[in-house]
Amino acid sequence: MNLNDRISRRQMLLALGVGGAGLTLAACGGTGASTARNAALNSEAFDIPNPVGHYPTGTVNLRWVDSGDQKAVFFNAFFPVYEQKHPNVHVTYDGTDWNTIQQELTLGLRNGTAPDVFQLPLTITTAEAVANNWIAPLDDFVPHWPQVKAAFPIGTFAAGVTDFGGKTYAYPFTSNQRLPNGLFYNTTYLERAGYDPNKILTWEEFRAAAKKATQQGQGRYYGVIIGIAQTGQITGWVDTLAEMAGAHGGAWPAENGVGGPFNWKTGTYNFTTDIYQEAVELLLAMKSDGSFFPGTVSLTAPQARGEFPEGVAAFILQGPWNIPAWKKTNPSLKFGFNLPPQKDPNNIWPLSYGPGGSNTWLASARSTALPVVGDIFRYLGTLKGQIEWADYDGAGDPPQFRQAVSHVHLDPISAKALELGYKWTVLRPDPELKTSGVAIVNEVMVPPTPNWNDTLVGLFTGQITAPVKTVLKGLQDRYTTALEQAIKTANARGANVSMDDWIFPDWNPRVAYPYPNKT
Repeated sequence: MNLNDRISRRQMLLALGVGGAGLTLAACGGTGASTARNAALNSEAFDIPNPVGHYPTGTVNLRWVDSGDQKAVFFNAFFPVYEQKHPNVHVTYDGTDWNTIQQELTLGLRNGTAPDVFQLPLTITTAEAVANNWIAPLDDFVPHWPQVKAAFPIGTFAAGVTDFGGKTYAYPFTSNQRLPNGLFYNTTYLERAGYDPNKILTWEEFRAAAKKATQQGQGRYYGVIIGIAQTGQITGWVDTLAEMAGAHGGAWPAENGVGGPFNWKTGTYNFTTDIYQEAVELLLAMKSDGSFFPGTVSLTAPQARGEFPEGVAAFILQGPWNIPAWKKTNPSLKFGFNLPPQKDPNNIWPLSYGPGGSNTWLASARSTALPVVGDIFRYLGTLKGQIEWADYDGAGDPPQFRQAVSHVHLDPISAKALELGYKWTVLRPDPELKTSGVAIVNEVMVPPTPNWNDTLVGLFTGQITAPVKTVLKGLQDRYTTALEQAIKTANARGANVSMDDWIFPDWNPRVAYPYPNKT
């Protein structure tokens, strides 16, 4: 089967409705199940290899839960084909949102009812899941796991992030080389406001354009929309603006949705930097301008992305996974994608990401479907699997194998988003590089209350009225104290760590950190 045949079949399947549930999901944040068959389904849409080693012959029921979005487009097409190849396997795929994952998985992990495959809630780290024996090591159920693992790029797997006790527990299937808060704009509204859609906006221009769009909208549309009700959305908005302006680092704890911005060169949090203060003040100034879509505080990320193509706002800062969904559900929408607004477009810093990749899947230690999960994981870790993934997901969830992209055809907006992601993201250092004891710190770290996300929401809604500088100083102190306490607790449990393990003075934030090898 050649590439053109595969792409045409895929397009046919999408046109006939396979994956339609996923497209609806991406817009409204609902759930989709792959148990519904489609009469037009053609097994040649995927080139799934035969299983290796032991594979069950009896009935297997597999439940897979993740955050949906563009992933759902792939899985709502893939799983029925997989079931067709293996009639004894029945898959229920639930592509949902992070708030639902937070509610259902937190309970399910603790009471033993977690699905077979899932993404962790943002407030539970992989270290915690391993310590509680909630997840199974991939070494034990993925056929030829050492060879599968070795094919992934450096930085995908790391001790204390994906690997614990010499085994791998987390499967970061897609790359972090994407802009999760790139600037989407409604071309018509932006041009009407007098701005060039192809130009990188400064912070001042972004504010002015949003304000003017709101005035021109006269209640029909506004400047900006955000899904503030979802943890990590408002912090991601500010973190992106600040880091690309020169506040180097990324969140710590890295896996935790309530982690704080951390500078790996100095080993300190970034809250009290001038750049962070200015980024927060920009957010609040735009709020005072009246530029935000009403009700944005009560929207999740899927709900916000579902509203944008309806023409309710000129801007939204989200990731490229929106592109194919909007093109499918709103073909008349004129929109574009660019770098987020920049404090100084002549001095842009890349966003950094930690080891582990994105869309990290884990398997329940209680699952009775692990041989099937292992077969699917093995397929997704082959070049064929990565090409099929890239064919469906493109820039939204970039494949780990960069060579897979050369085998697919992307629309111009997706191609631009993918190029910007590769150009403006770099792998950063991680303290797990120095000592395995950091994994214990990650496990016991308790973010302060209120955390970064809650504090920003409080400032945005007016529930917190203190000056921004004072609020950020309080956050800096609380997060630093929390990290120091976590280090103390970890050392009491046998770790040998200090704040020095969080300092990488040799890190150049403009280039990928040179990881020593593939762990």
